[in-house]
Amino acid sequence: MSLGRLVRPLSLLIIPVFLFMASSAPLALTLTQKPIGEAEKLFAYNRSVGFDLKEESVKEQDGVRIHDVNYAAYTEERGRIKAYLIKPAGKGRHPGVLFFHWLGETNGNRNEFLDEAVMLAKQGIVSLLIQGYFPWTPDPKDGETDRQRVIDETIEVRRALDLLLAQPEVNHKRIAYVGHDYGAMYGANMAGVDKRVKTYILMAPIGSFSYWSLAYWLRKKDDPFKTAYRQSLKTVDPISHIPRAAPAKILFQFASRDEHIPKTEAEAFFNAASQPKRIKWYDSKHDLNVDAARVDRREWLTQQLGLVKQSKN
Repeated sequence: MSLGRLVRPLSLLIIPVFLFMASSAPLALTLTQKPIGEAEKLFAYNRSVGFDLKEESVKEQDGVRIHDVNYAAYTEERGRIKAYLIKPAGKGRHPGVLFFHWLGETNGNRNEFLDEAVMLAKQGIVSLLIQGYFPWTPDPKDGETDRQRVIDETIEVRRALDLLLAQPEVNHKRIAYVGHDYGAMYGANMAGVDKRVKTYILMAPIGSFSYWSLAYWLRKKDDPFKTAYRQSLKTVDPISHIPRAAPAKILFQFASRDEHIPKTEAEAFFNAASQPKRIKWYDSKHDLNVDAARVDRREWLTQQLGLVKQSKN
């Protein structure tokens, strides 16, 4: 996450899943008796709202089709969401991966994982790469406003998953999520309430949205403001939701020379996550722009999604 970038920066069907929380209902309760958890209420949305999906262009590259698309956001404030929908050649049902990028000067947009998604398509994966909104477009402002924007962005991530699953080529039982930085944090929120993803790769996340906002955009605010801000965002912080990611398997990727996230914060977030999980460290800065991390992501997805291994590329 670059400092220069930071300072300016399908029908309705809600079936509650088991929540491993102190307030959860006994497992003996029937589906109709289970109460909706507070986290589910927080990120609830109407799945019947349409996407109005539009294709700007499509190109074929080595048998891989790259669709440049956009679709209607859930909230009017955001407008339309730009995305890439990448599909492999051939018929049949394929695994799916939802990618969400970081906030940085280099590829801090839907292009970050484009090359990786094209390579994965050659192994038979359908990918959706979405463009982020908060805080990529509007700057953090205050606790009440930013709390709602985090909720809205988390809902957009869930809707992106809906869109990916709506593709006729996608096998709903073989779904993964890859997110970096803010993309990883929003993925962690989704992991706590949405059980349709089999595995997550979370790159350089941190457990608190207020950590970033108060360190950069709002750093000059007084102490009472900062205290109130932290309290406002507490219920939407990723560390509040990652403990309920199970049964999804999680690969955490962290940078040993991260210029923004202290190792103690990275380890605290990893420790808070539910099992099964794995952590890997890389000789890198926060951008994690190293071949070793890319290779590990590909190997993890190959294993978890049951892909055919490729010896090269």
